[in-house]
Amino acid sequence: MKTKERIFYYDFLRTFAIIAVIMCHITFYFGPLNTTSGIIFKQTYYNIGRLGVPIFLMISGALLLNRTYSNLGDFLKRRFSRIIYPFIFWMILITLTNFYFHKPYSYMWNVFIGNPSIAWYFWTLIGIYLAIPIINIFIKEYGEKGCEYFLAIWFIFIILNTFRLYPILPHLKLDWFAGFIGYPVLGYYLSTKKFNISDSKMWKLGLTVLLILFIVLIYYPIGDNFNTVELMYQNLPVVLMGIGTYLFIEYLDNENKFYSIKNSFVGKAISSISLCSYGMYFSHVIVIMFMSKINPHSTLLFPVMFIATIFLSWLLPYVFSKIPYVKKVSGV
Repeated sequence: MKTKERIFYYDFLRTFAIIAVIMCHITFYFGPLNTTSGIIFKQTYYNIGRLGVPIFLMISGALLLNRTYSNLGDFLKRRFSRIIYPFIFWMILITLTNFYFHKPYSYMWNVFIGNPSIAWYFWTLIGIYLAIPIINIFIKEYGEKGCEYFLAIWFIFIILNTFRLYPILPHLKLDWFAGFIGYPVLGYYLSTKKFNISDSKMWKLGLTVLLILFIVLIYYPIGDNFNTVELMYQNLPVVLMGIGTYLFIEYLDNENKFYSIKNSFVGKAISSISLCSYGMYFSHVIVIMFMSKINPHSTLLFPVMFIATIFLSWLLPYVFSKIPYVKKVSGV
C-alpha cells in the first residue's frame, strides 16, 4: 500500500502549534515578572501560546472537511480512538504525577474534566468531531459560498465576544454554529480558497497581519481579563493572528521556501514533533511539573529550560511509541 505523502506546511503548523501551547504554559513557571521587561516577556510568550489551539483546530478542518465518509460509525470510531485512548493513558500518568506532588483528589478530578487543566481541549475535540459530519455535509452541498456564509456568522459572534456584547439580546444566540467549530471551517476555507493574489504577496500579507495583531495583543491585552477558556480564544485579535499565521506558512510552502529544509535534520525534526504533537500536548504537563521544582526562576536560564521542556515533552511520547502495545495510546 502506497504511503500518502505528507503536506509539509501542515507539519510545520502543527509543530508551531504544540510549541506555542507549551510556551503559553511555561510562562506560569519561569522567570521573574516584577519588571516591565519581564511583563512584556511573559505577554509575548503567552500571546504566541494562544495561537496553538486555533491552529490545531484549523488543521483538523483542512484535513477532515469536504470529504466523503461512507460510514458515520466508522468515522466516529476512527476519530475517537485516535484521541480517547491516548487521553486515558496520559491522564493516568498526569494523575500519578499529581499524586506524587500531593495534590488533593478534588484537584485531580478537575484536571480530568478540564477545569482547570489542559484536558478541556480533549472535551472540545469530542464536541467538534461529533459536529464534523454535519458541517461536512453542509460544505459538500454548498461549497465555498457555504463556508463564507458560516464564517460570516461566526465572525459576528467573534466580534461581539471581543467587545463583550454577546448576546445582544437574551434570546438572540449564535451558539448553534459559532464557538470553536468556526476554526475548523476557517482552516478548510483558507486551505482551499484560491485568492487572486500571488503566493509571494499572500505570505507577506499573512506575516503583516500576524505581526500587527501580535503587537496589539502585547500592548493592549484584550483577552487577559477573560475568565474562561472560550473567551480566551474566541476573540478577534486571536482569530486574525491565526489567519495570519496560517496564510504565512501555507503560502511560504506554496512558494517552496521550505524546500531546502524538508529532507534535512530540521525538516525531519519538524515532522517528528508534528507526529508526536498530540502526545506532547499531555506529556508537557508532566515535564513542566517536574521542571518547575528544579527551576531557579532565572530569566537568564529561561531559554535552556524552554528548550529542555520541548525536548523532554517530545521524548516521552516518542519513546512510548516505540514500545509494543503502548504505541496505540502514546498519542503518536
